[in-house]
Amino acid sequence: MTFSKWRNLIGAACLSFTIMTAPAVFAQSTASQVVVQGAQQSNAARLVFPLPRTIGYSVNKQGSELTVRFEADVELDFSAILASPLQQATNPRVSKQGGNTIVTLDVPADAGPRDFWSGQYLVVDIYSTGAARTQSAENMAPSAENADEAATTEPLQESDTPSDEASQDAEVEPIEEVSTEDAPASPVTADPDEPVVQPKVFSGIDIQGVTAFSPDDKVVSVSVSEVDTGIQLRFGWPEEVGAAAFERGGYLWIVFDQPYKFDPGGLRMGQSIIKDRIRAVELQDNSDALVMRLGVKNGQSFVVERDVNDWLISLKDTPTKPRFPLEPTRQAEGVQGQQIFVPATDIGRKIDVEDPAVGDFLVVLPMLGEGRGMAQEFSYASSQLLETAQGVVVMPKSDFVDVERFRDGIAIRSAGNNILSATKLSRDTGLSQAARDEQFSRLIDFDAWRIGEPWEYRKNKSRLLYELSLQPLSDRNAARWKLARFYIAHGRAAEAIGVLDRMLDEDPLLAQNSEYLAVRGVANFKQGRLEAASVDLSNKGLEAEQDAELWRVLVAEALGQYDAALEHYRRGKDVMGTYDDFDRAEIQLAVVRAALELDSLELALRELDLLNGLDLSDEQLAESVFQSARIAARQGQMDAALAQFDDLTDVPYRWIAARARYARITQNLTNGDITKEQAIDQLERLRFAWRGARFEAQLLDDLADLYFDTEQYELGLEVLRQGVSYFPELARDRQMISRSASMFRELFLEGKADVLTPISAISLYYKFRDLTPLGAEGDLMIRRLADRLVSVDLLDRAAELLEYQVRVRTEGAGRALIAANLAKIYILNRQPTKALEIMRATREPRLPEDIDATRRHVETRALIELSRYEEAEVLLEGDRSREADQLKADIYWSSKAWSKASATIRQLLGDGWRRNEALDPLERLNLIRLTIALTFMEDRAGLIEMRRRYGSQMRAGDFANAFDLLTNDQELSGRELGAIAGQIASVEKLQSFMRDYRSDFSGR
Repeated sequence: MTFSKWRNLIGAACLSFTIMTAPAVFAQSTASQVVVQGAQQSNAARLVFPLPRTIGYSVNKQGSELTVRFEADVELDFSAILASPLQQATNPRVSKQGGNTIVTLDVPADAGPRDFWSGQYLVVDIYSTGAARTQSAENMAPSAENADEAATTEPLQESDTPSDEASQDAEVEPIEEVSTEDAPASPVTADPDEPVVQPKVFSGIDIQGVTAFSPDDKVVSVSVSEVDTGIQLRFGWPEEVGAAAFERGGYLWIVFDQPYKFDPGGLRMGQSIIKDRIRAVELQDNSDALVMRLGVKNGQSFVVERDVNDWLISLKDTPTKPRFPLEPTRQAEGVQGQQIFVPATDIGRKIDVEDPAVGDFLVVLPMLGEGRGMAQEFSYASSQLLETAQGVVVMPKSDFVDVERFRDGIAIRSAGNNILSATKLSRDTGLSQAARDEQFSRLIDFDAWRIGEPWEYRKNKSRLLYELSLQPLSDRNAARWKLARFYIAHGRAAEAIGVLDRMLDEDPLLAQNSEYLAVRGVANFKQGRLEAASVDLSNKGLEAEQDAELWRVLVAEALGQYDAALEHYRRGKDVMGTYDDFDRAEIQLAVVRAALELDSLELALRELDLLNGLDLSDEQLAESVFQSARIAARQGQMDAALAQFDDLTDVPYRWIAARARYARITQNLTNGDITKEQAIDQLERLRFAWRGARFEAQLLDDLADLYFDTEQYELGLEVLRQGVSYFPELARDRQMISRSASMFRELFLEGKADVLTPISAISLYYKFRDLTPLGAEGDLMIRRLADRLVSVDLLDRAAELLEYQVRVRTEGAGRALIAANLAKIYILNRQPTKALEIMRATREPRLPEDIDATRRHVETRALIELSRYEEAEVLLEGDRSREADQLKADIYWSSKAWSKASATIRQLLGDGWRRNEALDPLERLNLIRLTIALTFMEDRAGLIEMRRRYGSQMRAGDFANAFDLLTNDQELSGRELGAIAGQIASVEKLQSFMRDYRSDFSGR
């Protein structure tokens, strides 16, 4: 039994004793005297007043005083309180005023009172971690607060009545003063014929436990409305959730299986409706659910309904039962102990709650379908099923009750440590069943499981198999149990797992047997199945087994969970003395490794020292020397550490030798005794000395850093990829994926790949293209790489990159712009048809003006290259931009429309000749085109004018000779004119749009 539950059971017993003894005391006293009982616990004091529930009362706290006012003339006896003073309630004083009895006590300033009826007893709890003013005799004097009536107070005499511990340890927030209606005061007597005072009526509603919420929080609200014979609470949920509702101890519990915060505004707004039915609302802190308790008037029934996602809970005066009552059934065949099964579907999450009034733990299973509850209470030896309006509520009667939900129902079974199944598993494992002499029965006991000496393995294995063969086919698990543990004790973990799996096939409920899981966990650990071992050894039934803690040490350390390993060792080390030397050394060495990983040198040294008295194997001795060298290196004793590492490089245990060599290499690199290139070479060779596990992951990690430092990026990314592939869990711990992505980003976004040749860069990109980030960064990375390829005429490779980007990565305006760039590459690569196809395949209905203009101009260029001049000219209609004029000039020039070409080129050249401005290469090309067009048009006057305007600018540079020939007075033959035109045609593309397009792919 856990400490928490043990404490709660003791508290419940104290409450029962305190309340049950009150009538006896009452009977022994005079007819007009009430004996007040008290109980003390760690954080609260309890006062119990045995009074009829018909008496109205109020509780009020002001500063360091607590006042309890009874609306009746009551004679109170505090002798029991004086005999055993309480910490949080001292110096009781009683006074009378206006027919009322007033009790005043000293309490801590931070005290939080709480009051409630339990049968015919009023209970007042005072919660505080502090203590009230010390009880003293002078504080016992009566007080008179009413000048019209003398106060009468009886002396408070001490007695030997002992106090009892209280039952509640939950923290209770302070409550507001509760007022009562005026009622005639009457003395309290034990006579049942005395007049009855009407009980108080609650005004308003007390809401506790509500926490503040932000706009980002998930919040559920409630609204209140009146229905026939009652009221209805509507909880508006934005998603489907399960619900449970049940009454217990005067409280209606409502549980939803999602941890939303609660907005009580609807309750406050509807107080006038609910005040006669609900007196208080208390929210419980629960990380898995929204749990609330409603203090409700007795005699009500509850109906739970669902409207889409909303849950409707009605409080009615008429009797009700769940619409679809659930019926539990007993299932005994093939079951470990007693099992109760509740057939049901649409079961919500399992929620554990604690009743703060009693301390019971409840397992609540909300239902998604409405009206599914227990129509009555069912009580069994191991558990109790409460009556509910919705859902299933189980109250376990011991720690060994498991509640599980399945697709078709809920199973409740008793889960002891020894017998959880039809198969009884014994810790006795010898061939004979003679009792062992040891007083301590170990959960994992290899020495007992081996059965004889190691050299007798074959003989004893044959005897166990023979025993197994003699058993009936339906009852062989007892023999298999011996055989499985025999295998594992002799280091045959794989064979043991095979036998254990066969046992589980025979009896599936062994999956809940703690001893079975412990043995399977050890076998999984020995076989290197660390995750499976961790699951098996974490079974709830093994929580109290210190043996299991020690094996969790080994599993956690192997998984790299070093903090957990040391915590398990702290819990289980007290039984280390029951283990043989070999097993003790294995556990202690695991602790040393974990301590060193956490830089806990003191613990590591202490555990190494404890190894000195053990009979170590040669391998364990070698590891202890290695760990000692690691500690020496941490302490700065480098000479001693390096000497020990050197000694260990030749031991026959390869895993130790490899680690010693690794430690030596890293230390030499740190000291500057070797270069990074030499360290890479030595570490690469070390990879083949010992493969697998955390050691190789560490090697790959270090190699990646060294490769990056020496600008061998491809090799660095490759070893990180191997680490992710071979050791996914360890790679996540070492952030190998994020490091790879970070380096890839540095290469192709931050310029590190500029040191590589374009061919090497594109090769590196394609090899690790899966590291391309999503979103804008990835798109920019691809475009920059494509730009670099275009700049060195690798047009096909550049087109492949942008094709992938258009096809897979982008959409909308971004895709349209990238498609335009891809079309430019096609045009540069003399593939205008492809350019036109991609432009038309990526059309978008609405694009920004600049992107739309760019796409229009690129498509026009593709049409020009295909000699589709009319379509190209139509595409530019209405476009008055300079780029459009240049394209028109190209259209007219290519189509030999000399007159239109002449007019368009004149417009492009403008009047810069007036300022004698130098001509750029494109202007020179346009000018020479203009002179040729004028020549074909036989416009001599125009040629003379061109010579006058541009003669000085065209005396040298591109096309100078051609311009001179075309504009002088000499007549040119058709052959000479054709030669000049052909010369210009051979270079005009290179010097016109091709140069412009290439410039679009440079410097970005």
